[in-house]
Amino acid sequence: MPPQFRHTSAKALVTDFKRRNIVGSHDVALATANFLLRFVSATRYSSTSELISEVRKVGHTLTTAQPREFACGNIVRRVLAIIREVATTTTTAEHQQDGSMFNLLSSASSETKPHQSEAKPKDTKGDIIEGIRELIDEIDGNDERIEAMSLEMIHENEVLLTPTPESKTVKDFLIQAAQKRRFSVLVTESFPNGIEKARAFAEDLTKAGIETVIIPDSTVLAVMSRVGKVVIGARSVLANGGCVSSAGVSLVCECAKENKTPVLAVTGIYKLSPLYPFDIESLIEVGDSGKVVSFSNSDMMSNVEVMNPIYDYVAPEHIDIYITTVGGYSPSFTYRIVLDHYSTEDVSLA
Repeated sequence: MPPQFRHTSAKALVTDFKRRNIVGSHDVALATANFLLRFVSATRYSSTSELISEVRKVGHTLTTAQPREFACGNIVRRVLAIIREVATTTTTAEHQQDGSMFNLLSSASSETKPHQSEAKPKDTKGDIIEGIRELIDEIDGNDERIEAMSLEMIHENEVLLTPTPESKTVKDFLIQAAQKRRFSVLVTESFPNGIEKARAFAEDLTKAGIETVIIPDSTVLAVMSRVGKVVIGARSVLANGGCVSSAGVSLVCECAKENKTPVLAVTGIYKLSPLYPFDIESLIEVGDSGKVVSFSNSDMMSNVEVMNPIYDYVAPEHIDIYITTVGGYSPSFTYRIVLDHYSTEDVSLA
């Protein structure tokens, strides 16, 4: 595929990422997977290595458009893993077929001329496209599989706390459990970026019959002794077992550890990343500091440095279990899941 066409085909999605028209792990993952489905379908290639090269190039373009939307890079790497798996399976099948044909020709009568067979390489595009479609179905059905585990994790009359009111996965997880369990939920106000989302989150839980209270972020340590479990969402789960989540989540998890309160992280496998947090600061995006201190207060702004981090890194030792579409597992087992879903050759897309 010519570079100009490759760039043009990704231009619309790159623009959406840069302008934040598409945000959130689920929507970014779905948009990336659907784009790669169209991209692979339209790409002509003579070998899978050529296709891998093309996907890596367009994947690098997409991930650099919005580096902290980790789901985009995850999906690109998953598609690359699908291509490599199809290539390996096809090669193995062809070798077995060649071996069977050799045995068949060897057993033929010496008087009969052996027919020379020109094996045509199997068309792998159909299998690759089918694999990408299965990946899209996995993303779409993510919450349903996680919701099914909610009854096993939440007990009757339990008090739960969540510092991630923007997480749809957490909301659906709790609402599903409320159908057969009676419990209450404490929601942190998530100042200053998530106040409106916290209110909307609390309203949705209340409509589902869940007793919900919004609490100030500063009271988390005081109420933690009454909390049975902390439930958090994750934007990305890193290979070391840590995760990137909303600002303030790390502090909540530290408070939970101090009180020996279990921390459950609910997340889809598509959020699992093969990257390691060698530079934690590079994972954190900084937002509008005017939400913390108004710019009209010029005297204070000129004498202090105000930061408003949007994301937070949560260390693996502060998380007890990940609830995923393939079951629950401890943070120390993350590397095994990474090996099952990604190829080590595609960790870097550059």
